[in-house]
Amino acid sequence: MDLGQLAKTLGQRSQTTPETVAAVLREAIAKGILRAGQPLRGEEIAQQMGVSRIPVREALRQLEVEGLVHYYPNRGAFVADLDTEQIREIYEIRMMLEVGALRRAVPRLGPAQLQRARHLLEATEAAEDGGEWGRLEVEFHEALYALEDRPRLARMIDNLLNIVDRYWHMHGLTLKHRAVFERDHRALWQACHDRDVERAVKLLEQHLERSANLLIGELEGRAVK
Repeated sequence: MDLGQLAKTLGQRSQTTPETVAAVLREAIAKGILRAGQPLRGEEIAQQMGVSRIPVREALRQLEVEGLVHYYPNRGAFVADLDTEQIREIYEIRMMLEVGALRRAVPRLGPAQLQRARHLLEATEAAEDGGEWGRLEVEFHEALYALEDRPRLARMIDNLLNIVDRYWHMHGLTLKHRAVFERDHRALWQACHDRDVERAVKLLEQHLERSANLLIGELEGRAVK
């Protein structure tokens, strides 16, 4: 799939602004279509998307700020690659942000929000494609965090997810470990439903710690239970 096709898939009809170009590149990186360490040639991207070089250049700079792109002197832009220590750090930051978001949200979750989270949980368990499973899993967590009135925090969490989740997709790991994650999700939803803040927070901490250990273990070629 080239970037022009991906833009159509995402419903990005207007591809002339840096924001829409960045959205397509962000999705391509998240899905592993553009892989870690791969060069990002502005002329090639512009040609595939039918735009000028200017919005591509601005989009790449935005993705650099988000940590998805790295510029090397005299070499240009590349999809950022992370070592395992950097991945561990991202999960540590995620834990601080997401645990805080959940602690704030649990007492405020209404029936409609809990119902939506339950629907997403069931849709995740029915998904057969790794990319679809990953998208629904993110939406499940976001539904429980209830960050509609905290857009900056929502963007920070989303950016960190985009940086690290691509490694799950690149290596085909989402479906491999889905059983343990779905068990985590059901327990987390129940704790939120019961308004048990401390249990929900503890379950989320364990879930993120397990995710970090599994991913790092896979990348290092060792089995983790």
